[in-house]
Amino acid sequence: MSAPDGVRDEIGHIPGIDGLRGIAVLWVALFHFLVLRPGDAASRAIAATPAGPLAANGYLGVDLFFIISGFLLAMPWFVHAAAHRESPSVLAFYRRRFWRIVPAYYVQLAILFGLVLPALRGVAFWRSDLYVYLYNLVTHALFLHNTTPLSSGSMQVNGALWTLAVEAQFYLLLPLAMPVVVRWPRASLLAAIAAAQAWRVAAEVDLVPLVRLEVWLGRPWGWPEDVVRHLLAYQLPSYLGHFALGMYLGREWLSRRAAPARPGVPDAAAAMAIVALGISLVQGWPPGRFAWTAAPLALCVLLYAAARGGTWTSALLARGPLAFTGRVSYSMYLYHLPLLLVLAPWLDSLPHAALPAYLAAAIAAGWISWRFVERPWMRGRPKPALAARAPADGERGPDGEDLERGHAPEHQREAPRVHERAEH
Repeated sequence: MSAPDGVRDEIGHIPGIDGLRGIAVLWVALFHFLVLRPGDAASRAIAATPAGPLAANGYLGVDLFFIISGFLLAMPWFVHAAAHRESPSVLAFYRRRFWRIVPAYYVQLAILFGLVLPALRGVAFWRSDLYVYLYNLVTHALFLHNTTPLSSGSMQVNGALWTLAVEAQFYLLLPLAMPVVVRWPRASLLAAIAAAQAWRVAAEVDLVPLVRLEVWLGRPWGWPEDVVRHLLAYQLPSYLGHFALGMYLGREWLSRRAAPARPGVPDAAAAMAIVALGISLVQGWPPGRFAWTAAPLALCVLLYAAARGGTWTSALLARGPLAFTGRVSYSMYLYHLPLLLVLAPWLDSLPHAALPAYLAAAIAAGWISWRFVERPWMRGRPKPALAARAPADGERGPDGEDLERGHAPEHQREAPRVHERAEH
């Protein structure tokens, strides 16, 4: 029997990653609260603080999740290459990814179509446009819902789901790309960043045949060209640089994990990265089409400090509320946005407690899904009898790998209109 080659099997548990996931999912949830409830007392108070720019750009939580995904999932290939072992099994990788994300996602889809849509639009909602809802159901089930404006917004009730399609597409690509990445890591990183930049520019000014095809497909709904181009800007190629940065950072972390960290250096670098990120958001630097590069670089520094043992950053993130939130972050991400819409009338009656009440409800929903859907499926997944793995001190949860989630792009944000429907 071949040795197991999952992330935990190869490197054990990295406790600081849990808390970093917790920060990312709370960042995204806070962002959606600010977008949907700009007049709420908490929204106004947060906007008036120095942390306002970070909160207002909470969609950057997706950058962090994508970087974490690349960081963790590429490691088995680097470990095997360093030990001169055969590459990890591609089929085993796909199998682990399937059992990790699909069961909880499908249960969420059943709740979304069976409970959330009727609650927001009435029990006969499907009569208004049956084709659209059936199309959304099929494309969501196949992780293709980010391919057209008709489904990318998830019917304006869970627009955050577009990131799961990007993740699934990355999972398909990763095992095929890793032999090249392992052999030429630096060249692969530079190529991925260049490809991401080229795609972002092309989505804005080129890709004419693809744009025309999307516009033609959307004739019954009148999709304008700018909506199609915005959709194209949020496809997998735009995030190749994020994933590649995480992969390269994982390689560097593996090469240094046995060496003691220089006291205070990773923590100071993480603090400086957060400050630099805030300044870049306020000042708009780097300018124009290169603005997207600032966040991934700063977040890579934070990730390295979180993963590096013996730092204050990793100690803070490895336990407590942030670590707990990180362990349920996938399920919390699945439910946080539709929950905000469904609870809108109730939150209106809590003008000074809406934000903590909402976050508590989202975390509770995440825990319920994690406890009764994620964990049973993960425990029921076939596992190798032998495990050649590093000690997992303080290990929690069923798997060291996790799904990274994100935010709704601007073409999916119809917050005021959606919110009004939820209220009325």
